[in-house]
Amino acid sequence: MKTLGVSVYTGMEQTAGENIAYLKTAARLGYKKLFTSLHIPEADYRNLASECRLVLREAKQLGFLVTADISPQTWRLLNCKPRDLSDWGIDILRIDFGYSPAQIRQLLAETELRLEVNASTLTEDNLEKLLSTGIEPTRLCAGHNYYPRPETGLDFGLFACRSRCFRRAGIPVAAFIPGQKCRRGPLQAGLPTLESHRRQSVEESVRQLWASGLVDAILFGDPLVPAEDLTAVAILPRCFPEPLPIRIRVADVTLAERSLIALPCHTNRTDAAGSVIRSQESRLSAVEAFSPQAFIQPRRRGDITIDNSGYGRYAGELQIVLHDLPADARVNVVGQVLEADRCLLDCIFPGRAFRFEEVAE
Repeated sequence: MKTLGVSVYTGMEQTAGENIAYLKTAARLGYKKLFTSLHIPEADYRNLASECRLVLREAKQLGFLVTADISPQTWRLLNCKPRDLSDWGIDILRIDFGYSPAQIRQLLAETELRLEVNASTLTEDNLEKLLSTGIEPTRLCAGHNYYPRPETGLDFGLFACRSRCFRRAGIPVAAFIPGQKCRRGPLQAGLPTLESHRRQSVEESVRQLWASGLVDAILFGDPLVPAEDLTAVAILPRCFPEPLPIRIRVADVTLAERSLIALPCHTNRTDAAGSVIRSQESRLSAVEAFSPQAFIQPRRRGDITIDNSGYGRYAGELQIVLHDLPADARVNVVGQVLEADRCLLDCIFPGRAFRFEEVAE
């Protein structure tokens, strides 16, 4: 079951009352997961523990599944033990830097809580070593980092690579998107997993993550997200049909070009190119040669192209441009992916099927 979540941070700028009111709004809109951190350097630890227990007590009454980020310093800062945190209302401990596989196993022995490992930093080899200690995968989940400093978030390729490791092991994966209006200090630059999401609309960010098929939960990393953004995300579909639908606008094209665009299914070749998505069905479906266009234009990310007769045996190959390319008289630009759907192009992995949905001007 794919779930949505929010984050609150006690000992920071928001009061307990503001956090509780926020949780009530999120619960009403169907959000089920809650993330908090017990080792933010900037937090006020004089009242963090008491405030956290107050907020989490309300969270449990609202039905949230609570994950708390910890480090080896957490126990000293809060003067508590791992088993104490279940009494606070915490269900999952997210272990940050500083824990070896042996220490992780010891944590699991000390508490009945589940553990969330760092999906952004744990490699497949590290995961195999962790599981080889005898830890049951059912006691584990995986959560990607969020990145407060601009320009440090993951790119989509690494995110996908790391996420697949956990999915192959049957371990659920979560990722963060930033809030765009109320951002957590001290940098107040958003808390995304993917750097590309830092300034992207919340709808685009969520649609890309769900379309990737690589996450089981998406959480707002920033606190106090406005109700209108919570609502916009809550009503988005959490599963995408196959072939993956991509919304496009079509240029002034020939009937033969339009027929090729309108194929019910295109599939990105398994030997996928780095600069373009190549439809493996297109050349087999082309029934006539395509004449070169009179106007030759540079190819931009999201452009849909068809190779014309100047490309010889490649004529009829349909592509979607991933990175800007120069003009080529042998290539006709026949349409463009809507800007809001260009983030989905990263989700057309090698061998994945997609189709176009034409949108009227």
